[in-house]
Amino acid sequence: MTPHVKPLSYRHRYLFFYLLTGIFVAALPFLFLYANGYRFEFGKTGLVSTGGLYIAAERTGAQIFINDELVRETRVFRRAFYAQGFPEGTHKVHVTKEGHHTWVKELPVYSHLVTEAQAFNLPLVPEVAIITPWRTQAGVNVVTSSSTLQGKVEFVNQYLLEPRANSKTMQANPEFANLLELFTSTPKSIEAGTPGLVERVQTTFTTATSSEPTATTTKEWQGVMLFEEEGEIYARFVGAANNMPYYYCAAPFPHYEPSATSTRSTASVVNVAQAMGAEDDLLLEVQTVTDPDSCDPTILMDRGGKEVDYFDFFPNSTDLVILGSESGIYVVEIDDRGWQNRQSLLLGQNLEVRVYNGGIYVYDGEYIYQIQISQNWL
Repeated sequence: MTPHVKPLSYRHRYLFFYLLTGIFVAALPFLFLYANGYRFEFGKTGLVSTGGLYIAAERTGAQIFINDELVRETRVFRRAFYAQGFPEGTHKVHVTKEGHHTWVKELPVYSHLVTEAQAFNLPLVPEVAIITPWRTQAGVNVVTSSSTLQGKVEFVNQYLLEPRANSKTMQANPEFANLLELFTSTPKSIEAGTPGLVERVQTTFTTATSSEPTATTTKEWQGVMLFEEEGEIYARFVGAANNMPYYYCAAPFPHYEPSATSTRSTASVVNVAQAMGAEDDLLLEVQTVTDPDSCDPTILMDRGGKEVDYFDFFPNSTDLVILGSESGIYVVEIDDRGWQNRQSLLLGQNLEVRVYNGGIYVYDGEYIYQIQISQNWL
């Protein structure tokens, strides 16, 4: 005989409908509390309020650790990590990638809020293109003496070592001559004549009031101003208050202290993030500046105890600053929560650096080097 499945009776369907409706209505408060950052922990006070973390990394293949536990390895289209369920308090985040500097930051987590941070990882061995005063008829750069750069450097373009190069055997390199004007002209004339930098303004000013900075050079771009005062470099947000990044007005918080509970909490958060499957769907409110008038949005840049002879924005970023000092070129983040990450870009004595038309150029007195910036950095 062929079996037949009989439909549920009207009475059974009636009971199942109201049973499932009742379960849904009863679960609504718990779903609401969960979406707003509450968690239930056995053996403690029961319902605990939590917050979230959103960590963005510019490098593909980087590993994101929270409280020393791996939570994400970035991929081409997923270079960020978002998770909720972190207990209130300070958490340690570090982002690593082989062959690159490690970014480390301590961040506070508050109930019902998402704390954001942007990591950056510069290569330990910088890639540069060397530009020399002489070149061959085929356009190959000619090197006449050894480079003054320190540490390992990878040259991405071809060059020829010829100590006796001169105007009789080689031809002058017009690219070198044009770029040399960046370092021989005054900074003001360079900025004014630089194509593609119409949003950046450089001025010279002094003020009579002690409440305002007295600076010799000021650079402003997309609502952020960099200026020098008594040998120190500062970043100040001068744009619209509703666009101010939170770290300009972040309140002090205690340092991270590892504990047995932090590991368990992080492990549970990882499962939540994997179940969500999308970093951009933030269920909690992102932490913002609620009262911009209550703080001074000025941050002192970490110059590593070195005298700075040049500063500028890192190309395409208002969060990173390039500082040129006697020991080399460094990139420092403006975000000073916990501390400022400071990573070397190119090392060498008495190097001059300029940001020009979206590129970074360094002059050592003999040659000009263009630092290669990967398109997926920022």
